[in-house]
Amino acid sequence: MKKWKQLVNSIQWKLVVIYLLLIIMAMQLIGVYFFRQLENHFTDSLNQNLRTQAEVLKKMGVAEELAKGQNDEERSRHLNTLLSKLAPSLQQSDMTIHIIDENNFIIASTEPNQSKLKKRPFTYSLPAQPTEVLKRTDPATGQDYQFYTEKLSSGNNYAGMIYIEAPLKQTYENIKEISVILVQITIVSLIITSLLVVILARTITSPVKEITEQATLMAAGDFNRKVSLRSEDEIGQLAHAFNHLAAHLRNALAEKEEEKEKLESVLANMSDGVIATDSLGQVIVKNEWAEKLLEHPVEIGETIDNILPSDTLIDLPLTRERQTYLELKPDDPETNTILKVTYTPIKLKEENMYGMVIVLEDVTEQKRLDQQRKDFVANVSHELRTPLTTIKSYLEALEDGAMDEPELARRFLKVTRQEADRMTRLIQDLLQLSHLDSRKITFHKQQISLEPLLQEVADHFSFQCKERCISLTLYTHSKLPQIFADRDKLHQVLDNLVSNAVKYTPDGGSIAIVAQTDTQGMVEVGIADTGIGIPKKDLGRIFERFYRVDKARSRSLGGTGLGLAIAQEIVHHHEGEIEIDSIYKKGTLVSFTLPPVTGGKKDE
Repeated sequence: MKKWKQLVNSIQWKLVVIYLLLIIMAMQLIGVYFFRQLENHFTDSLNQNLRTQAEVLKKMGVAEELAKGQNDEERSRHLNTLLSKLAPSLQQSDMTIHIIDENNFIIASTEPNQSKLKKRPFTYSLPAQPTEVLKRTDPATGQDYQFYTEKLSSGNNYAGMIYIEAPLKQTYENIKEISVILVQITIVSLIITSLLVVILARTITSPVKEITEQATLMAAGDFNRKVSLRSEDEIGQLAHAFNHLAAHLRNALAEKEEEKEKLESVLANMSDGVIATDSLGQVIVKNEWAEKLLEHPVEIGETIDNILPSDTLIDLPLTRERQTYLELKPDDPETNTILKVTYTPIKLKEENMYGMVIVLEDVTEQKRLDQQRKDFVANVSHELRTPLTTIKSYLEALEDGAMDEPELARRFLKVTRQEADRMTRLIQDLLQLSHLDSRKITFHKQQISLEPLLQEVADHFSFQCKERCISLTLYTHSKLPQIFADRDKLHQVLDNLVSNAVKYTPDGGSIAIVAQTDTQGMVEVGIADTGIGIPKKDLGRIFERFYRVDKARSRSLGGTGLGLAIAQEIVHHHEGEIEIDSIYKKGTLVSFTLPPVTGGKKDE
């Protein structure tokens, strides 16, 4: 049923039906016209035959015979003799002729046995114009006749009339036979035409059907199939245009897909989070970094209200003509991530604004570095201001009369020299850090054994430790490999770390220097003490420049706050790592690793 319905609704079926209806209508019109013309032809031929027979009779002298003064029997006999001469031609057309005298009696006729009959009155109604050919129907038989009458005169006297009639039966039969032939021809023509129309319809609908199938495939994303070019007519031109369209769409979609892949690749490899929204604030594009920075998934179609905190959202109309920057700080105090949110409107030619592009940038490190710079400037200023203030105040005291007291003057000058030395150490440390940062310091690396260097540092602090009853112990692995390092710079690192351990270890404590090989084959040096330790909250910033856990105590012990920062830079320049582990009020372990000497290493 479904296939039948599809067939009925198809263009091919409609074309066949339309063509057949047109042919049937044309055949009907032609048939009506043809039959009418055929009937007129037969009728005109019969009428002409009737007139011809009347003319023949007139030429045979029928009027003269009627005008003779003979008795009726004699005239009837002579007239029947004349009519008998026309019998052969009359039989072909089944024509009947009556000769009517001046008294309106049939005096002679071609009807059978008319010569033996007495004359009888003529009872047929005659036309007003006797020379007209008319049609009559016999009431007894219902048969149609075509008849013709013509008056006869002799001189100026009316002599009688000729009446000639012929049945139309043969004419109707001839027309019927021709009609049957015409109907047969029409049926055969319809069959042949139907086949031709089906073939023609297929030549038209087959490319259209193929184009329809191709359009369906194109809608499904298949642009590789081509429509066959079977002709150069309009259908062929349509197929050619469709193939061109398919190729153009294929190339356009390929370019679009390539651009999409490029965009996805760019978004995936960006270090910033990106979210794009439409004019309704619904997400249309996002990347993984956006989800990582926001720490929750972002779904396509989700409104931006559900993604970003409401207090950071910008009303769309406000961002039409500018970019807007906001900082998104975490609600959770334990989360240190700070995001910079940039809102940029998306504008299209057809519309004032389509949506927004939201860029999320992790500025935590940048903020930390900014704060470090500020702290660094503040610390440098403070570290320089303190000794400068001390020097200035002692110099003013000397100017005010302290010079007159030698003992007091010597003490003031000693303090002034100490503060100057402190500033010198500070400036030297700053210069060294600056050179380390810019890599302007040259490292004279060579193969060295670590045990003598460690022993040298331990001996350097042994007297100080003995005075404070601090136990200083050195442990070295028996098979400790050599390292490739700058001995002086490494000595500075060890000196700084052991110095810190001595400073912050109370009297009676212990310090251990351990050198060994770790599980990865690196040479590891650790300095462990039983000092005051470092709070956990300060461990993350312990290598920052000028950072002190206990600022007052650090300054009183003579530190600049740059020792650990310098040690870290030196270790990093030796391709090593340094770290601190501490338990507050129990002790601290500072360890660093250095790569051992491998084959091919030469002195630098």
